[in-house]
Amino acid sequence: MFLMTGLGVYCIIASILLLLALVAFVYYCMKGGNLIIGLIITTTVWVLIGIVYVLWNAGQAGEINGGKEVWNLIVGTLNKVYSDGPINYGQTTTIIIFASWFGRVIVDTGIAKALIRKVVELSGNKQLITVLAVSIVSALIFTSVFGPGSVMAIGAIILPILLSIGVSKKIAVGSFLFSVAAGMYVNSGYYTQFSGHDLFKTLWTANPDNFTNNFLLFSWLAFLVHVVIMVGFILFNYWMAKGKVKAWAMEDDGEEQHVSNWSFIVPFIPIVFALIIALINLFSDLNLTTFAPIFLFVVAIFFGLLLTGNLKTYKKALETTQKTLFNGISDVALLIGMLLVMNMFSTAASNLAAPIFQTALGGALDWVNDKAWIVVVAAIILAPLALFRGPFMIWGSGIALASVLSAVIPATSPLLLVLFYVQPVAITADSCPTQSWGMWALSYAKYEPNVYIKTDLPWGWLCCAINILLAFLILI
Repeated sequence: MFLMTGLGVYCIIASILLLLALVAFVYYCMKGGNLIIGLIITTTVWVLIGIVYVLWNAGQAGEINGGKEVWNLIVGTLNKVYSDGPINYGQTTTIIIFASWFGRVIVDTGIAKALIRKVVELSGNKQLITVLAVSIVSALIFTSVFGPGSVMAIGAIILPILLSIGVSKKIAVGSFLFSVAAGMYVNSGYYTQFSGHDLFKTLWTANPDNFTNNFLLFSWLAFLVHVVIMVGFILFNYWMAKGKVKAWAMEDDGEEQHVSNWSFIVPFIPIVFALIIALINLFSDLNLTTFAPIFLFVVAIFFGLLLTGNLKTYKKALETTQKTLFNGISDVALLIGMLLVMNMFSTAASNLAAPIFQTALGGALDWVNDKAWIVVVAAIILAPLALFRGPFMIWGSGIALASVLSAVIPATSPLLLVLFYVQPVAITADSCPTQSWGMWALSYAKYEPNVYIKTDLPWGWLCCAINILLAFLILI
């Protein structure tokens, strides 16, 4: 009885220490601290606290008879967190690399630049039509193209065009970032970060056909909602700024690459192939096997190189392939590092912290699953806390909050996904100056971060509210 009481008291003390470490991590992130360093330190603190619980619990269960058992438990725990966590994320890492490679092929071969310029050409001299057309095409491009480097490279094409025809900074930067975010909902580089993560992978494996179909429906509806709100953002700010804009002189980099119009299909190959099979399965009982994302990226990369003349000679093919692959991996190197370390943290949270919280809480949060709508409404209201890598940005300090909630939300429930999937897109990618491409766009356009947040956040918040509700209605 003493051991039980002692263990219970330790769990309460340990929970307080875990939460203090969590608060310190969130504060560190919101102050602009390095996310990877913060995650490693917080993971180590949680592991140390968790190991004490593991040893105490094992001793109470009579599983420790000597130093050998203690050693095996400690080393086994360390291996699970620091080795198994990142290794289990290997499949997702591979998809991210191929997605970024594909993005680099689209940019470095000149396809993206030629496609955007063609859209501008077809829009004529009509400023508003040009902004709308470029933004919608950009959103479609980002349904497949992934990677911060590719985003910034495409932005370096779009922003000079928009600014040179007299579009205001708030519309040029805002519409571009909205278009990037819109494509993320269905981009395999984004959603595989969730489907491959320990906190969420059960959703895709426990009932794959049913959940995959529901998720497909939600993600495309979310994309459409985001595009509609993006159009509203452009129209509102265009009429508000009419007559108050000044045209820039557009710089000519002298590196125009002439590509065939046939190459314009390349950015859409992965998403079109995947969407066709998914729609057949959604509206029929055929249950066709879907193409793996990496296969689709390989096919698209091949056609991208072929249709731009980069396979005419062996030397040219080798040079372009190596260059785009190198650039693609470089673009996502820090992202992959962050995700691997983040998987260490979530492994520590689910295997060590979750049992401690469960013991300390004693069922106090069991109501969360029965009153899911209350938690969803709270997530909508608190969505702006995703700014500056805050507690609702799961690829930031929000991984800690998600890990704590995973202690009371079953792995088979989509609720955790509903609470955290939308904010990184609708809030962070749209409105946060700490997002890499957002920071770059602000610097390029010499646009004040405070004005950017005030201008974009209300629209991003609206988009976030609608899409979280859609996720709740469709997935739960």
